Amino acid sequence: MPILRYLSVALASALVAAYAAIWLADPAPLERTTATIPPLRVVQGDNLIIWGGWRTVEGYDHGTTTGVEIICNRERQTCMEAYASLLHHDTGEDLSAQAFDYEVTTWDDQRVVAIDKDGMGECLDRILNVDLVGEGATLEWRPGEGECEGDTGKAVLVGDPL
Repeated sequence: MPILRYLSVALASALVAAYAAIWLADPAPLERTTATIPPLRVVQGDNLIIWGGWRTVEGYDHGTTTGVEIICNRERQTCMEAYASLLHHDTGEDLSAQAFDYEVTTWDDQRVVAIDKDGMGECLDRILNVDLVGEGATLEWRPGEGECEGDTGKAVLVGDPL
């Protein structure tokens, strides 16, 4: 069984050499990279298509990086938002995704306004305002009708450069 002794000595030597090399090199700890959000884009055609990410400007900010794609259909008077968020915390990162269905209340040459009633929990409405001229968008959330209490806030659509 001398072959097993030679293999175990070789394996132990390789492990010691690897640990010694890592200790001597003293590598820097891994750094958290920042997530890239989609570039801000508003494309008008048969459907209105919007890309970007929400940045909270009023209300509670969860500290997440978000990416959104919104598709509005003029004929059906609806908008669909696909929303993904990346939450950074002490032990890592969590990715979550949601979808929101909006009913368009206003669509003219200047703007699109759509609402998702009770879209954020039990009674918070989500209101989407798209500026077609300035090619931007805002999002507001607030309690809906009835006896409802909840957080209010506002976010603007931003995007990373191409």
